[in-house]
Amino acid sequence: MTNTCKQCGVENLIIDSDRSFYERMGLEDPVFCVLCRLRNRMSWRNEKRLYKRKCDLCAKDIITIYSPDKKFTVYCQDCFWGDKWNALDYGMEIDFNKPFFEQFSELMKKVPRLAIVNKKSENSEYCNYSYANKNCYLTFGNHYEEDCLYGHYSTKNRNCVDYLHLYESELCYDCMFTKNAYNCVCLSNCENCNNCQFSIDLKGCKNCIFCANLRNKKYYIFNEEYSEEKYFEKLKTFNLNSYQNYVKAKQIYLDDLRLKYPVKAIDQVNCENCVGSNLHNSRNLHYCFDCAACEDSKYGWQMDETYDSMDMTCMGYDRSELCYETIGCSGLFNCISCDSCWHNNDLRYCNLCFSSKNCFGCISVHHGEYSILNKKYSKDEYEKTVSKVIDLMKNTSEWGQFFPQNLSPFGYNETVAGEYMYLEETLAKEKGFNWAKLDEKGKINTDYLIPDDIRDVDNKITTKVLGCLVCGKGYKVTPQEVSFYRQIGIPIPRSCSDCRDDERVRLRPPRWLWKRKCGKCGAEIDTTYDEGRSEKVYCENCYLKEVY
Repeated sequence: MTNTCKQCGVENLIIDSDRSFYERMGLEDPVFCVLCRLRNRMSWRNEKRLYKRKCDLCAKDIITIYSPDKKFTVYCQDCFWGDKWNALDYGMEIDFNKPFFEQFSELMKKVPRLAIVNKKSENSEYCNYSYANKNCYLTFGNHYEEDCLYGHYSTKNRNCVDYLHLYESELCYDCMFTKNAYNCVCLSNCENCNNCQFSIDLKGCKNCIFCANLRNKKYYIFNEEYSEEKYFEKLKTFNLNSYQNYVKAKQIYLDDLRLKYPVKAIDQVNCENCVGSNLHNSRNLHYCFDCAACEDSKYGWQMDETYDSMDMTCMGYDRSELCYETIGCSGLFNCISCDSCWHNNDLRYCNLCFSSKNCFGCISVHHGEYSILNKKYSKDEYEKTVSKVIDLMKNTSEWGQFFPQNLSPFGYNETVAGEYMYLEETLAKEKGFNWAKLDEKGKINTDYLIPDDIRDVDNKITTKVLGCLVCGKGYKVTPQEVSFYRQIGIPIPRSCSDCRDDERVRLRPPRWLWKRKCGKCGAEIDTTYDEGRSEKVYCENCYLKEVY
């Protein structure tokens, strides 16, 4: 059965298993298509745009995801989690003569908000959507990490810099979609590797450089085997301490390897009955991407430990189950339309709620229960009132829809929606999204010349403002960063951390599937590589024959 998406006008296919899930959750068919639902959720998540302002309770200077011009009350970590205020003091009586989202918007303007979503972390004030990190800086969506810089969507790493989707690794630089790596540089889709550099899809390899699609190999260069002695002799000739040589090596990794060797149509490891890519240890997933240890879920994007759920974005790393239309959440059970809520159950339309249960339309509540619009009820009163609120939302066509995009605390250009689903300002506004006026720093002129070789860099560099070769803006390197580059023997980067992260994001395959033919056997395949791309794309059977 189909309906027409109310936002983009495309035909929205709703299959029987989708409807079965909606019925179990007490929902009606969605009025927006999958991509419009995703875009709307993502417009509520500001990951990387950080600002300075003062805490509205203690008045100290803080780092926050809310620009100073936004009319919200914002509390620092200590104040938000402290006992000097109570979110229930801002409770509102539900008005059954007004649309629910209008009342939720009123509550948003009153209740204090957490400056940055960062819990149980130590010396990691500049990290967002982070949990249990120590000594980390500018990591986003990362949990359980230590001594890491400029990471994105990763967990359980130590002493790593510039990475995306990196797991349980140590001493790694510029790696993405990689797991259990040690002392590696510029790896993509690798696992269980040591001392490897500028390589793609290695498994169980040691001491390999400029390689692709190898299994359990060591001392390989350009997919050719060397003796241990010859390998290290050849390795010295690359002189990767030099920036000029490093750039040449990076270009081989970015271009030559990706065109010379075949790639898998989709990336699935230990998966059963799954449609999507970059899926690991999962089963029964439909149109899901970048997921690990998930089951029986649909339309998920960046999920870990998620079960029996639909339309989920940026979920992890603690188990969630029976959820619909959430973003930035972790450890949820039986929740609908929630944003940035951790370790809760039975929530509906909540934002920034933690360790709570049985809440509806609440903001910044922690250890709460039986509350509606931050007003506490008895259990019986709560259940009766919730039933009436749902009827109200059905009458106003709000029930089952995520929060409207115009209520988002952020401009579209501040959020991951702007990063992954780009829109020009005019079109974004036409679609009802907010737009932020960003105070962009201009290009800088600097007379400081970064030494070509990391061995010639002294500690004075940490006091200098460097000019990004990509965007022209100023950036700095920290003492921790310089120590890391010296330890692994690579040069100081010539671009800012944002531009380096953007490069990795552009390298990732699109979160979409196209039909094309296998470049080896000609069979029709689903793949993240569209027909216009130059890679040699193989079906799984042909690819496995190639690498084993």
